[in-house]
This record gives sequence, C-alpha cells and structure tokens, in this order.
Amino acid sequence: MKFSYNWLQEYFDKKLPEVQKLAEKVGLHAFELEGVEKLESGDFLIEWDVLPNRSSDCFSYDGIASEVSAILDIPRKYDIFNLDGKEYGKELKTSDFVSLLIQEKNLINRATKRLAVDVKVKPSPDWLKEKLESIGQKSINNVVDITNYVMWVTGQPVHAFDFDKLDGKKKNINIRFAKKGEKVIDLSGAEHELDEKMLVLADDKKAMDIAGVKGGEITGIDENTTKIVMSAVNFNFENIRNTAKRLKLQTDASKRYENEVPLCRIDDALALMSYLFETECGAKISNEILDTNKEFKKNKSVRVTLDKINSVLGVDLEEDEVMKIFNRLNFKTEAESGIFIVTSPIQRLDLNIEEDFIEEVGRIYGYTNIPETPIEEGFIIPQKNIVKDSINFVSDVLVSDGFFEVYSRTLVDSGVVKLKNSLNARATTLRKNLLDLLKEKVEKNLVYSDEPKLFEIGKVFEGYENSDESKVVNEYFSFAGIIGKRKIKEKQKEELFYRTKGYLEKIFEVLSVKNIEWKKSNDKNFVADIYCADIMVGGVGINFWEINFEKLVENINESVDYKKVSKYPKIERDVAFWVPSKYTVKEAEEFIKNFLPEEAIKLSLFDIFKKDDEDKKSFAFSIIFQSYEKTLSDIFVNEIMDKIYKKLEENGFEIR
Repeated sequence: MKFSYNWLQEYFDKKLPEVQKLAEKVGLHAFELEGVEKLESGDFLIEWDVLPNRSSDCFSYDGIASEVSAILDIPRKYDIFNLDGKEYGKELKTSDFVSLLIQEKNLINRATKRLAVDVKVKPSPDWLKEKLESIGQKSINNVVDITNYVMWVTGQPVHAFDFDKLDGKKKNINIRFAKKGEKVIDLSGAEHELDEKMLVLADDKKAMDIAGVKGGEITGIDENTTKIVMSAVNFNFENIRNTAKRLKLQTDASKRYENEVPLCRIDDALALMSYLFETECGAKISNEILDTNKEFKKNKSVRVTLDKINSVLGVDLEEDEVMKIFNRLNFKTEAESGIFIVTSPIQRLDLNIEEDFIEEVGRIYGYTNIPETPIEEGFIIPQKNIVKDSINFVSDVLVSDGFFEVYSRTLVDSGVVKLKNSLNARATTLRKNLLDLLKEKVEKNLVYSDEPKLFEIGKVFEGYENSDESKVVNEYFSFAGIIGKRKIKEKQKEELFYRTKGYLEKIFEVLSVKNIEWKKSNDKNFVADIYCADIMVGGVGINFWEINFEKLVENINESVDYKKVSKYPKIERDVAFWVPSKYTVKEAEEFIKNFLPEEAIKLSLFDIFKKDDEDKKSFAFSIIFQSYEKTLSDIFVNEIMDKIYKKLEENGFEIR
C-alpha cells in the first residue's frame, strides 16, 4: 500500500528522517518495503507491503503514523482536527428523517447513520485535492472527496447518500440480502446482477448500493444535493470478500472490509466526516447518530511474562526496557515482578495471545539486535526405525515393478481376536492375515486389468500371547502380495511361481536379507515356505505370498563384504540339462556346486523349459569363472565343464 511522505509528516511535530531512511526503517521493523516513488509535486510515495493481519490498523494513515511513532520512538499527534468532545446542534434529529433496519444482523457488526443538511456541493479545497492526488485519487467534488479522505485517514470506508433520492418522506434504510436477479448500477456506470448472498443497502423500493463494495449511481451525490445521509457500517468480512470475488469487483472499500475493520473506526470516521462536511461543505450536522451497536467489546488484557519474552526471543531484556516498548506501541500496561498485564489499542485486532505481544517486543527491539548464540545442546540423532524404513524400501521396489499398494480394513467378520464392543456386525474381529482381503480386491480389479498386481504391508492379529485375564494380543506387521490372474493353466503355474519368487528375491536383496532358504510347503495353500535363519517367516503360493515382515527385518544384515576386483578376465559357460518334473532348482544347484573349483565365482539359473506332453523339464545355468592370480585358459574351463557333463550323465540327467 502506498503512503505519501508529506501526509505522514502532518502527524508529527518532529521532522521525520529523509524518505529513504524512513522507508527502510519501517521495512526492517514492520512491513516489507516495495519501493519509493518521487512525484512531480516534490512529494514521495512509499509503498509498504502491509499484510492482512495488520490491515485492521495499518490500511490507514492513522495506523501507519502510530507504527512510525513506535518504530522511531517519537511522539505523534492524535487529534489533528480537535474533534474530541465536539457536538453539533441538537435541534436537528436524524431519527426524524431516517430509520435504520438490519435484516441480517449476524452479518452486520455495527451500522451508523447521521444526517447533514444545507450541504453545498462544490470543488474540493486545494489541500484536499493535493492529498488525494498524492495517492493517485482523482478529485470529484468536496463531498465525494471527503468520504475518500476519511477512509484513507481512518481505514473505515464511509458513504454519503443523497437524501432526496431515497424513497419516501421518511427514509427507511434497510441492510438486507439482494433479491435474485436484482441489479445495481454503480458510481462508475457499470451494472451488476446480484444474488441472494450479497448484501445491499436499500430504501423501500430499490437497492442503493452493493454493501461494502461500491456505491450506487441512483443515490449518488451531484451539484443539486443539499441533504446527505452519512453512512458508516462494519460488515462481516467473509461476506464482503465473497461478494467482491463473485462480482470480480475489488475496490479500496472492499479491500479493507474483507481484511476486517475494527468496530471503533466507525466513531473516528463519522466524527471526521461530520467535521469536514461542516467546515468544507457548510453543512448543518445532526448531533444524533443512529447506531446499532454502541456497546461493542473492547480488546481483552493479556498476561505476558518477562521470562517468556527473553526465552522466546533469545535476549536478556530488563522489565523497564519492555515497558518502554509497550509504551511506544501505545499499549496500556501494568507491570509487577516481571509480569505484564497488557491491553492493546482496540484497532489492533491481530493481538490476542501472549506470543503476539512477544512478537511486538521483538520487532520494535529490532531483530538485528538479537544476538546470535550457538546451540549448546548437541543434536540427538533419532533412533532408526528399521521396520518403517524397510516398508518404504519394499514399497518403492514393488511400485517400480508395476504393483499397486492397497490399504484394507483392519476389522473383519472372522478372525481370532474378537472385539468386546463391536459397532458393526460384519466387523467383529481383527484381521488375522492380509491375503484374504487382498484376494478379494484383486478379483474386483480383474474387471479392469488382465493382471493387477497388488501388495499390502500392515498389522495382523494372530491371537494372544497369554491366556490369563490380561490378554495381550499378538500383533505384527505382515507383508502380502498377489499377481492377479483370471485363470491359471497348469502349464503356466511353474513360470508364474518363479515370477512370484523373483519379486521376493529382489525384495530380499534390497533389504540385505541373505540367509533365505526355500522349502517345499506342507500347507496346501502354499507351494513353498520361506525360512530365514532356520525360522519360517512366511509362505508363497503360485501367484501370491504372505510373510511376517517383522521376523524378516530382524535378519537384515547390512554389513558388506568387500573383495578385491580381479584384474584378469572372466570366462562364461552355460549348461542345460533335463531333470524330472519334481526336481527342484536348489537340488540342481547343489549338485553342480559339488564339482566346481574355487575359480567358479558365480552360478545362476537363467532359464526353465518344460514340454507339455513330457514329465520332465530343463534347467539352464550360467557359470562364470575368474581367477585372482592368472588368466584362465579355455582348456582349463573346458575340462571343468566336461567333468560336469559327465557327472550329470552318470546321474541320469540328459544334456541338452
């Protein structure tokens, strides 16, 4: 928001610092400096970014003057026009000519009206024109210019209605919701169609203006105006914000209203407007003010302690230093033994709790004056959560392989651990596994995908750790996954199982679980059981698995064995042979390893092939040879391979 340097100076007897220093000083202690602009008149416009929390007091010259006074620690003038206690003729009563009705009282915090007669509309005096022109406002006439001036001084938008353009002998002003489709032509000539959520000020026949946003042309001031109804209202800020947004019409008035204007500003605005109408328009002012809320709440007192001020700010201020800062801010303060009872000016709506007042002390004291102190206590390194970290690793790996993570319900209709007070007849127990619900979900997803791949990691509840009255539920994180298939043909089962096994082996590698052993399962629901350090941790079916995740991560071994890289080349050979259908990969691996020398550094399966009409299958292994001492010859490797071929044939295996 832009403010005139010369206009600000009028609030101070003491000369203000030169414009750039003033702008930067306020920028350091209150509002970010946006820029300084020199005008042709020789004046300067200072633009500060006044944030919404300070709009209640600093969207006005009066508020900015108070802020400058506190920051520079220089006194300011408060009653420039000597309005305190000013009264007007009691023979003219506003209530004889005007009535005020509020239909939507929850949206009108306070409304006031005052009558002025014998008004002379004419060009504004030079001082008023200069003020408005300094902030980019065009002079209209003395009445309109006074309303704009009052808003900039006090922060309270005001309006002047031409009394004779209102309907009826006695003017009934009603603040109500607009009727559907009701239209208002504003002072600029633009027509706006309103809805039932927008407030208007209306007489008995028509809407006169868009409340809180813009005045209407129909009751506008012109050269024939002699009677004026002065209006100052405090609207609900949310309603005005919504109205301005829906109409795409933001004005100086709506900008102030939508950021909330203090109720007390109505008194300041009405007093100043009345005085200027009397002095600059020759008007007679009614001493009576129609007011819907004369007894509005004042700001509450807040307890602030010196210890907390110093603790929060990291300073060592004395009680008298804090008192001086509160006095500079014009706070009413009582202090005793490091405890302050502070009441802020009623226009400061942003001050509500102790921390708000501590912030005020900090910014007036100056953030640059707060010493930099090193942190004395050492940082505490949080304990590593191995289960949580492992869950994240597993999720990342499976998602990258095309799996989708699901979260199923914990309460189910059948399980071991029953609830004492179930809220749902179909959710009476805690789930004992993840696979049951996972299979249900994959069936539903098969409607949309040929092969939905799902997984879940979550708590399951298998039973109780003890049997006495203080039963403790045995719960742990389980890890389940499934590769969805509409129908699995017999010839597809083995390939699908090895795909499933491959996903899990990748998980084990990522987690650094090395002592894994696969054994044929005795459970009809699974093909293989997974053992880790001789403890069964889970089972694997043809296209699914479920594993006790906590037991798995207990066997994570993050230690790394480093080996010197051989400078000699590798030699790779393949061997493929037929085995009976029931023969396992592990059995084949163990058989070949019996005949491999230490130069064979890696043995890995890379293919399984099976004919539909034969009761046998083919395993294909890759063997990598490498020495750390010399370059191996083909003759050496071929001799090893010949030996392997011979042993395979001697044991009834057919070489492919």
